[in-house]
Amino acid sequence: MGLCATTGDLGTKEERERDRALQRELKKQNQQEEQIHKLLLLGAGQSGKSTLFKQMISLYGNGFPEEERKEYLPIIFGNVLNSMQTLIEEAAGFAQSDEKYKLPAKLEAGIDEVENPKKDDYIDEKLAKIIAELWKEPAIQLTYARRADFQLNESAEYFFNKVEALSVPGYIPDEQDLLRARRRTLGIIQSNFVIDGNQFQMFDVGGQRSERKKWIHCFEDVSLVLFVVAMSAYNQVLFEEQNTNRIVEALGLFEQVANSRWFQRVGIVLFLNKRDLFQEKIRDFPITDCEALKDFKGDTTNYEETSEFIAETFMELTGKHINFHFTCATDQNNVNRVFDSVKEQVMQKSIEAAGLQ
Repeated sequence: MGLCATTGDLGTKEERERDRALQRELKKQNQQEEQIHKLLLLGAGQSGKSTLFKQMISLYGNGFPEEERKEYLPIIFGNVLNSMQTLIEEAAGFAQSDEKYKLPAKLEAGIDEVENPKKDDYIDEKLAKIIAELWKEPAIQLTYARRADFQLNESAEYFFNKVEALSVPGYIPDEQDLLRARRRTLGIIQSNFVIDGNQFQMFDVGGQRSERKKWIHCFEDVSLVLFVVAMSAYNQVLFEEQNTNRIVEALGLFEQVANSRWFQRVGIVLFLNKRDLFQEKIRDFPITDCEALKDFKGDTTNYEETSEFIAETFMELTGKHINFHFTCATDQNNVNRVFDSVKEQVMQKSIEAAGLQ
């Protein structure tokens, strides 16, 4: 009986060989998996995570073939229409207490076409001309100057300035168009790429509060967390919570991530993003307008002083050593230089984990 039981457990010679082959294949897959460096992009909504993600695909992945770029045109048209509709609506609200925000009556027909387009994701040459003319209107420019008071796509100016070119039949979006196109990230997006013979996987997850519960699925075996903050958002509120300042939200989320038990042994890099917009904004709006930055005592128009203060404010939230970089996700050269540093950090951690140092 004992012999029968033993023979049954071991199986036939062919079964034992199949089992050994399966074990070898599983071991090989595990070894290959361990060679992949997993990067997790985290941050609050509209921090620029997805733009960085697209920039990485452009730099190290397969880029964006023509067919894929064509697919972005309806998204861009939707962004342009939504942005101009928002400016028209906000101008009307401001005009109730200040006449200078009132749009001329001669533009009523054009405004109606923008507010009630035939399609929400298409702009023909006629509609593009109307949008271009509206963009030049003083009332719209004054409203745009107050964009921190309401929600507006940060690429609005970029697309308004080229809306007539976008509407020409056959136009194919270029990489800058793709980087600036705004589409909310839902769930988890993954991309694989190889740099200097090293395999990387990057995960981009939705930053809005409703999407954050999905982050848990990305936590296992992460090599590095890239936490992205829109440093230019110090005087803006959340899309999903109009009473919460975006920097305040980012600080709270960063503190939670940096001190999380999930990341005790995981390196974290802080990307203080949208430095170009920040540099422009501090000329007119002091960072002390933000409750979390009200203790700043230096020159509120000085980029070096203000940006360093913001970095220090984040660093004070954790005892971990965290590298930080000032980034502009739409600037490929900047992202390339920054990621060279990130890559070195990932490789150094891999060496330490392997016990080679």
